[in-house]
Amino acid sequence: MKKKKSNLLMMGKKISRILSLFILLQVFGFAICRAQSPTEPKLTVEFEKSTFMQVLDYIKENTDYDYMCNNEEMKKIPLITHSFENAPVSEILEVCLKDTEYTFVITRNVIVIQKRQSKAAVLEQVTIRGKIFDEKDLPLPGAAIVVKGTHLGVTSDVDGNFSLSLPRKDTVRLLVSFVGMITKEVTVTDFQKEVIVKMELEVKQVEEVIVTGYGNIRRSAFTGNAVSVTREELLKVSKTNAVAALQVFDPSFRIIDNNLWGSDPNALPEVRLRGQASIGVKDLDRSSVSKSVLRNNPNLPLFIMDGFKVSIERVYDMDPNRIESMTILKDAAATARYGAEAANGVVVITTVAPKAGEVQFTYNMTGILEMPNLHGYNLMNAEEKVEAEKAAGLYDFTDPVSRTLYNEKMKLLARGVDTYWLSKPLRNNFNHTHSLTVEGGSKEMRYGLNFAFDDQKGAMKGSYRQGLDVSFDFRYLTEKVQVSNLIRYGVVKSHESPYGNFSEYTTLLPYLEYKDADGKYVKSLKDFDLHSDRFNPNPLYEANIGNYDKSKYNELTEQFSIRWYIYPTLQLEGRLQINQRRDRGDKFTHPESLYSEREAGDDMSLQGQLSRTDGDDVSWQGRVSLTYNELVGKHNMNLSAAMDVSTSKRENNAAVYRGFPSGEFTSISFAKEVVDKPTSSDEKRRTLGFTLMFNYSYNDIYLGDVSVKMDGSSEYGSDRRFAPFWAFGAGINIHNYPFMKNSVISKLKLRGSYGTEGSLNFPSYAAIPMHEIDISRWYATGPGASLMSTRGNTDLEWQKTKLFDVGLELGILNDLIYIHPSYYIKITNGLVDNVTLPSSTGFSTYTSNVGKTENKGFEIELRSNIINRQDLYLAVFANLAHVTNKIKKISDALKAYNDKVNEYYSDQENDVTRVLTKYEEGQSTTAVYGMKSLGIDPATGKELYVYKDGTVGYEWKATEMSVIGDKTPKADGSFGLNFRYKGFSLFTAFTYKFGGDFYNTTLISKVENADFRKNVDKRAMELRWQNPGDITMYKDIKDREVDTKPTSRFMQRDNELKWNSLTLEYDFSGEKLQKYGINMLRFSVGTTDIWRLSTVKTERGTNYPYANSVNFTLNIGF
Repeated sequence: MKKKKSNLLMMGKKISRILSLFILLQVFGFAICRAQSPTEPKLTVEFEKSTFMQVLDYIKENTDYDYMCNNEEMKKIPLITHSFENAPVSEILEVCLKDTEYTFVITRNVIVIQKRQSKAAVLEQVTIRGKIFDEKDLPLPGAAIVVKGTHLGVTSDVDGNFSLSLPRKDTVRLLVSFVGMITKEVTVTDFQKEVIVKMELEVKQVEEVIVTGYGNIRRSAFTGNAVSVTREELLKVSKTNAVAALQVFDPSFRIIDNNLWGSDPNALPEVRLRGQASIGVKDLDRSSVSKSVLRNNPNLPLFIMDGFKVSIERVYDMDPNRIESMTILKDAAATARYGAEAANGVVVITTVAPKAGEVQFTYNMTGILEMPNLHGYNLMNAEEKVEAEKAAGLYDFTDPVSRTLYNEKMKLLARGVDTYWLSKPLRNNFNHTHSLTVEGGSKEMRYGLNFAFDDQKGAMKGSYRQGLDVSFDFRYLTEKVQVSNLIRYGVVKSHESPYGNFSEYTTLLPYLEYKDADGKYVKSLKDFDLHSDRFNPNPLYEANIGNYDKSKYNELTEQFSIRWYIYPTLQLEGRLQINQRRDRGDKFTHPESLYSEREAGDDMSLQGQLSRTDGDDVSWQGRVSLTYNELVGKHNMNLSAAMDVSTSKRENNAAVYRGFPSGEFTSISFAKEVVDKPTSSDEKRRTLGFTLMFNYSYNDIYLGDVSVKMDGSSEYGSDRRFAPFWAFGAGINIHNYPFMKNSVISKLKLRGSYGTEGSLNFPSYAAIPMHEIDISRWYATGPGASLMSTRGNTDLEWQKTKLFDVGLELGILNDLIYIHPSYYIKITNGLVDNVTLPSSTGFSTYTSNVGKTENKGFEIELRSNIINRQDLYLAVFANLAHVTNKIKKISDALKAYNDKVNEYYSDQENDVTRVLTKYEEGQSTTAVYGMKSLGIDPATGKELYVYKDGTVGYEWKATEMSVIGDKTPKADGSFGLNFRYKGFSLFTAFTYKFGGDFYNTTLISKVENADFRKNVDKRAMELRWQNPGDITMYKDIKDREVDTKPTSRFMQRDNELKWNSLTLEYDFSGEKLQKYGINMLRFSVGTTDIWRLSTVKTERGTNYPYANSVNFTLNIGF
């Protein structure tokens, strides 16, 4: 076994050397060095009444020599006055020690001073060998081991081992130290025995810093509002989704529940920070928004990774194990550096840097068992459905045809036909993610090679999202210059379920048969409606013939940065990122599909269709900054100037091909024709910014920040290309006053900030009139005239947000209890949004400034470290956020949109049961509009409405709609605990919300307006009005002439408590693992979305169901 271990370690060392050599040759080329034999240094110096210790110090400062002596005994040596010219060190020492009882010996560049004795005794050496462990019994590399009273010492290697040679003494005292740990003194008398030292953590930890993306700021000197979350904290909540985990730690950071797409792995989350400042996509325009595209979401925070802007899709797809920390910047003082893009807050992500030492391998694997969650679906079975149809009056038993249809259904029931359609497109999954990191190098030169693979199958059959990511990180770090270079390549493939939309299965009749007598899927499902000729394809047939909808993107990223410390207080930094992304999407309809047959008509050669889209995105970002920081007495100053520039270009192409001979031949070369004309478009964006920032603190008590930024963007007209943004912050650390030093209050900090930020989340060319060539008509001189394709708004103004934020940080009993409340006001002027234009103008939309909004709210964070010992830790946390979103002013364009909403409800061809948002001054941006209702009139069974003038009536009127609720909760947040005992740990978290309103569309579509030609909710038969005098919730089941439009009768209070996550973890640590070359082994098991208590009972995940999951994770390092 020892031999195997030795071979393994030797192999590791060889690999480390090979990688180091490869990197050295790659980056710096070949260098030829000439070795020289060491010679004794010579010095020219004059000593006048100098002590011998001063002589030794001079030699140490001007040579590579160190010294070892008894400082007290050296005081006995007389003062020295002597001149030396080009004299060897040994000659200087001989002169100084002449006529004394001391002599010297030089061993391995160490001058040893001792009393004169025999030559053999002087030269006798001993070697002390030992091993250093941390508090978890893991080897501790980089620990300093120094002989007490001397400057002689070494550091432990990557395995925690050390070896120290020195002249023999009867007793040697060693001092062992490491940053963040208690220094230990060890007495050595037996030089044959290995010294074992176990270190302990210091109670006082390294001061926390805030990562802002442009530098790290001490939290004690920070005047902004920020929340930082470490990798370990994120992984305790979610092993695969860092964005979802983040909302547990900050109540103002919220992922909006997507009741349509549920757990779809290809649906990106909609994220908001501190409410909704912009209007966003309006309801009547929402159908054009893809579930996977959030490019121009005006409420999306800015995401910064390692100093560069990235998309939320990049964060969503990345391996959480590669994240060192995530920091949410929320106010003007914290986000000032980002100016025109910071109005919605900033999320700063720092990735894991490679560690120095011999080659290290770290492997992480997470397995996830996922099960669909159909809680909320309460559909009828076959027997219940036939009885409901009978009660609803669908059968006229005096009509022979109607009676025959009823008898047919009864025969199906007698045969046992009762199809549970909800289970047909669903599956249980085992998903898995893997990552491997290889890292090492010296203190100055480090490297890291990372591989990650992610396979996420969806709850619906055939849907998945797969990602492969490879990156190489190289860093060269010296006192003067620091260089880093990272190159990354990633591929993500996604596939939509061929089973289609899950909502279709919720409407299918349970007494329908989906297979024929031979066990094959039938093409069409039987239609029992004699009065219609409905197109009724069998979704299970369509799912199994070869239809597909898939997409893929490749991304290549190069990041380079260099930092030059001109002086210790002055540094110059440059950063550059180049990114290229190529994506492609294909949606194929099989020639044998009923949809294809319907589209082709009588021409069978046109059956089969392929829709293809592709895009190419190239961007680069650069920054140059000069930073000066100085500490003069009690004054700490930091001054920074920076210039940022970015450019991006995206090209999109789309084409539709049809007429494929077979589902086996899907290449476009087999298509008979191209439908219409392929389309192409492009987007270009350029930004330029100049920033000046000044930070000051006095005695770490009084704090101040001032920043000014001038941003320019190509998205605005030439007259408004640039706009200024500014911010200032102030704070006071009351706990640093002398009279507070021995107080029970360990922290008391007041801070505040005020400033302006902007938003650029809207389409390119919005302010520029665009033209296109009319190629539909060709002339002898060429194509037709140039036509204006986009009506640009040259008067478009910058959208600006004024942010005011104040807060308090209070720590009691050395932060045993920590309280952090904050209050803020955000006022956004010049909201930028698309305005719908009349068709007579020749344009569909027009970008304009449409109004003004106000966001106001408060947040509070509570934390308590109840027990904080080395082997036992218990902490609890809770947080809460409240926000109101109010429209202060709207333009005529938004008023016209409100009229358009009213017109929508007057057309019965539209889905008039749908709730559409309107925008009125003084109301919330998330207000729900409808008619106020008194309920079902017991006398007539009709709904009784309240009009704006206080009168009542039975007629629903769009012009009488008013606010009937607000989707924004009164408060939401989370709470939980973190427990650790030795190697075992437990983490659990709950999220909650209350006070919001929810319009229950399930009660509308599956109960009140239930179409009994489809499956419906079981509640469709309950609480129905039948006879005069009945006090009920729903109207008469036979009243199906008019659909119920938006009404307060279906507005419900939305209170929810959800057990968000539970993680159990055990750390296998100790010297036993070292025999196998393993320095870290950890296993954890967890689950997410365990249960949910809600005051609303509705169908969740209508287009794609939700899912519950159980995960287990293995982390191993060697």
